[in-house]
Amino acid sequence: MIEEKFIKEIKKYKDVIIYGYADIAVTVLDYIIEIDTSIKIANYSGRVKYFTTSERIPIKKRDEIKGIKIRPIYDLTDYAADSLVVVATKEMHHKAIAKTLDELGFKNILFISHEQYCLIRESVENFKTVVNNNIQNYHLNHQIKLDRLREKVKRGGRVKAFFMTHDSAVFGCASVYKAMEESKLFDPYIYVVSRRDVEYPKFLEDVDRDVNFFEERGYKVIKGYDDNGNPRDLHTLNPDILFYDIPKLYGSAGSSYNRLDQLNWEYLTCYVPYGMMMVDSFYYHYHTKCIRETWKFFVDTTSDFKRALMDSDFNGFNTVLAGYPKLDEYGESKTNAGSTKEYEGKKIVIYAPHHSLFASNNFATFDLYKDHMLEIVKQNPKFYFVIKPHPLLKFQINARFCEGKIDFSKEDYEKYLKEWDQLPNGEVVDQGDYIELFEKSSCMITDCGSFIGEYFPSGKPCIYLFNPRKEHQRDVYTPLAQKILDTYYIANSQDELDKYVLEVIKNGNDIKAQARNKAVSEEFPDIGHAGRTIVKYLEDVLI
Repeated sequence: MIEEKFIKEIKKYKDVIIYGYADIAVTVLDYIIEIDTSIKIANYSGRVKYFTTSERIPIKKRDEIKGIKIRPIYDLTDYAADSLVVVATKEMHHKAIAKTLDELGFKNILFISHEQYCLIRESVENFKTVVNNNIQNYHLNHQIKLDRLREKVKRGGRVKAFFMTHDSAVFGCASVYKAMEESKLFDPYIYVVSRRDVEYPKFLEDVDRDVNFFEERGYKVIKGYDDNGNPRDLHTLNPDILFYDIPKLYGSAGSSYNRLDQLNWEYLTCYVPYGMMMVDSFYYHYHTKCIRETWKFFVDTTSDFKRALMDSDFNGFNTVLAGYPKLDEYGESKTNAGSTKEYEGKKIVIYAPHHSLFASNNFATFDLYKDHMLEIVKQNPKFYFVIKPHPLLKFQINARFCEGKIDFSKEDYEKYLKEWDQLPNGEVVDQGDYIELFEKSSCMITDCGSFIGEYFPSGKPCIYLFNPRKEHQRDVYTPLAQKILDTYYIANSQDELDKYVLEVIKNGNDIKAQARNKAVSEEFPDIGHAGRTIVKYLEDVLI
């Protein structure tokens, strides 16, 4: 089969560039992601890095399609020796393109003939027909559930809404829950589950910890398991609407009994992402099967909303622009920032390491900077350092240690956190309610993607750690994230980190403050209403 030979050839290369960005090129991209799922497509971790063209002037209409950026071929010569260029244009242009690629030193070229294109297109259309019919069935089923719920509301019944959360550290729907409490229509609950309830023997300890976290803050909480760790039958609890915050409930942390394909079929589901969409991964953020199956997908920014309308299936038919609920917490009156210690008037510096050690997006630099960061804490007693690690970091450390990629075990990590927490000017914060901590801080040091946007409204400076092992890292971020990063301080090495610690943290010389404040007012002019916006939207749909 021509298609099989095509996929076999692509798998030989780490990096693939698709020459062209019109129908043929997009069809080739669709074939790679839709048909052969063994090829990861997210442009920060998969093979396909760019669409390209011979046009030297930047594309005016679009600078990316489905998360894959369009770049002139002349800007991609770093890839010439080792990448595969798939020429996906009309055959009449192949000769001229071959000449250009040869002059630029590209060694590996695969031309898509008209015959191959027709076969590839047929495969894509056949596959999409099956998938799209399935997704349409989900939404026909949603309509049945919606009609039934409207009848309940007409009879005076309240809408039972469950917020299914897998980790208090990333819970982002507090303002939605509070807005529902203020509404006469809704009866909200926190439903605590685990992403690792199949393979991780101590998952119930984490669940109990999260249950306590939410109960202490006055939420109505339902534990998703009995005392022996057996999952509860959600049907017996009978929620009308089910919120979730991650497009898959499985992965490096382990497996889960809660499968979104089943939940989307059984309940009116609402997907509110737990993190801001700062990393340019179209297929993860907009195109997973579960996202397409969900009843309503609430997105955070205008740019994300437009992207969903332009490139996602059915033009983002289930997508609603609502804002990012977690940012509603900025400016709110709070009593606890997740801290158990007193800051004693010291300036607070947050260190927030990401989890992706040698995995997928590979942003994480914890193995490179952990020891040096501890020294920075010890050498600067006049500052208060809070480490807020990503909740999955301990699992990634364990996985990489077992693979032999790092010499730092999970037990070593726990000792590291204990040492940090025992320092007079150090503290570990590993549960939710961190926006107040952001507001109180004077600077953040991080390599997390979502925190690019979440920390931004604080107006404070951020030292952002690029991974020196990751090539072309700047290209993996969304246009909004890149605009924000222009107002941060990018550190590519330990020397650059030390430079910014001295200049920005110790000397207080924040030369990008004015540009950052201007960008905050431009991009986040109306923070504080996402929760109420979501609840008002649901009220309008139901009443």
